[in-house]
Amino acid sequence: MTIKSTLSRAATWSRVSCALIGALALSTPTLAGPQSLAPLSPAPTAQPEAAAAAIPTPTHALTAPDVEAWLDGLMPTGLSTAEAPGAVVVVVKDGQVLFEKGYGYADYKSGKPVDPKTTLFRPGSISKLFTWTAVMQQVEQGKINLDADVNTYLDFHIPAYKGVPVTMRMLMTHRAGFSETARDLLTYGKAPPPLDEVLKRYVPPRIFLPAGGPGYSNYGASLAGYIVQRVSGEEFDSYVQRHIFAPLNMQHATFDQPLPASLAPDMSKGYSTWTQPGPGFEVISLPPAGSLSATGDDMSHFMIAHLQLGKYGDAQILKPETAQLMHTSVTKAFPDLNGNLLGFYQQNINGHRVIAHGGDTNFFHSDLTLWIDDNVGVFISVNARGKEGMGEFLRDRLFAGFADRYFPAPPVKTRVDDATAKAHAAMIAGDYGTTRGSRSTFLAAISLIQPTVVKNNGDGTITAAPLGIQEVFFESSPFIWQQLHGHDRIEGTVKDGKVTRWSSDSAAPIFVYERLTGFAGTGLETPLMLASLALLLLTAVLWPIVAFARWRNQKAFAFSGNRALTYRLVRVAAIVGIAAIGLWFEVLQIADATNGMNIDFWLHLAQLCSFLGFAGGFLAALWNLALAFRSDGGSWFSRLYAVLLTGAFAMMLWIGLHYHLIGVGKQF
Repeated sequence: MTIKSTLSRAATWSRVSCALIGALALSTPTLAGPQSLAPLSPAPTAQPEAAAAAIPTPTHALTAPDVEAWLDGLMPTGLSTAEAPGAVVVVVKDGQVLFEKGYGYADYKSGKPVDPKTTLFRPGSISKLFTWTAVMQQVEQGKINLDADVNTYLDFHIPAYKGVPVTMRMLMTHRAGFSETARDLLTYGKAPPPLDEVLKRYVPPRIFLPAGGPGYSNYGASLAGYIVQRVSGEEFDSYVQRHIFAPLNMQHATFDQPLPASLAPDMSKGYSTWTQPGPGFEVISLPPAGSLSATGDDMSHFMIAHLQLGKYGDAQILKPETAQLMHTSVTKAFPDLNGNLLGFYQQNINGHRVIAHGGDTNFFHSDLTLWIDDNVGVFISVNARGKEGMGEFLRDRLFAGFADRYFPAPPVKTRVDDATAKAHAAMIAGDYGTTRGSRSTFLAAISLIQPTVVKNNGDGTITAAPLGIQEVFFESSPFIWQQLHGHDRIEGTVKDGKVTRWSSDSAAPIFVYERLTGFAGTGLETPLMLASLALLLLTAVLWPIVAFARWRNQKAFAFSGNRALTYRLVRVAAIVGIAAIGLWFEVLQIADATNGMNIDFWLHLAQLCSFLGFAGGFLAALWNLALAFRSDGGSWFSRLYAVLLTGAFAMMLWIGLHYHLIGVGKQF
């Protein structure tokens, strides 16, 4: 599975969070790790020669006819099954386009076909490869030092974290430690604000040191693009056009938003499924992170340039030694897993060295992979997420299938003994959060509602979902687990008899899974939250029913004076608290579906209801509890109910404060 370390892992992340917050009161978490961290200083990547003798001779020659025959079998069926309208696939080899073809439709309703030479797709975070290439051009010119404090180049300040400033190398390897941001990242319609305005409006807090990463960051990549703009003296979009697109003869590529009039008619529509088109052209508020629009044919020029160490035709966009530095400087979180290069990430497979990047918007899902020693590159982009995400994951099937067809390797045969496997499966099982996320805004609640769960299957295998799809893994060597029917591997770090961190080959360049600690780590937080919500919901629902029944039967209210007042206050707070949860669901839907400032009213209303419902409810419940235990406080049942309600409000107040549902801020 290739990495979704892309612009839209923010978009996908936001969609998922909507469903999760909405299910807060009704569902339980669904089911869903390294040795010591390697040094963060760059090291040359491992070469595949040592394993070459074990790599079998391919049974299929990498030729245009064979690629076409194979893809003509895979792509139409895959698109039809996914209910995705169209895709483009390009394969380059030895400095030439070996194969390029459009499949399906750029406009499903009109039947306009995908043309690899003219149809534009949105490669999402593959845009970052152009940003990183631009950065390295400035490194060549001596205008950027990879290890200097980035504040050297900025007109605003990025704070140090625990005394450690951000460097360009950290940005390129996603180790600056920025908290995730989602606000206005992807909108529709109007052009985005100026890049500097977006970056200065909200500097996300840093939440870990470089050794704790990576934690994929769209903000960090866009900060790098702004630095290019600052040191070059050219607007970022214009810089890429002049110094990358033009020399590579990429005539149908642009970072401009909205599209220039000359290119707009060739833009593929984006879809959820072929019956659900998106609302229009997606606008990225952080362009260096993902605003590229390009044809498959234009992307072939970029792949060829990197495979040829910066050279395309007579143009040289990078010096050979600079391109080599990008492709071979490896920063790893786990010694045996894939790591980060300078901008690219490792996606090694079947003993071959592969460098890659993925890209997602709400509606486009893309991958660019370079078999760097074999001089082969593949680009795919699909214009729909598809039914149950199958369009998004079609690119993963293509990557694994392409590797196994043209660069095969024998299956892994090593396995630890059963007793060790069962013991280690128990050590890794549990709930985890990731280093890519928010810990300072309400988006932190995602880790509460949907932790990543590693399941001990009881037979020495584990079930985990490194990138969202549950797979079974067996332990091939101590604390390294191999996907049962695939290529992915998991590696875990052990401390005090438990795996405390893990990741996989597919996920390691974007984030690390960390075992939940504190209250969340006890396993009690979510059950207690759900029980508390259930009690508040029951209170909110039953109160008007009981009041109506008493009125119909002309019965006096059971309490009087302060006891009656607190009775009513607690139940009003329960209604407000339940309403707050519904409002958070609405906030996340608005954040995902519209552009920006319309969210402020709903966000502040949700924050206010959380404060009144949880904080106010807790105070009212305490007052009610005190009165309940006075001599005239009522029956044993009313006292027990007062205790339970106080506990429920206390629990929800903890949730509101700890996960930032109570506050006044509007950044996220």
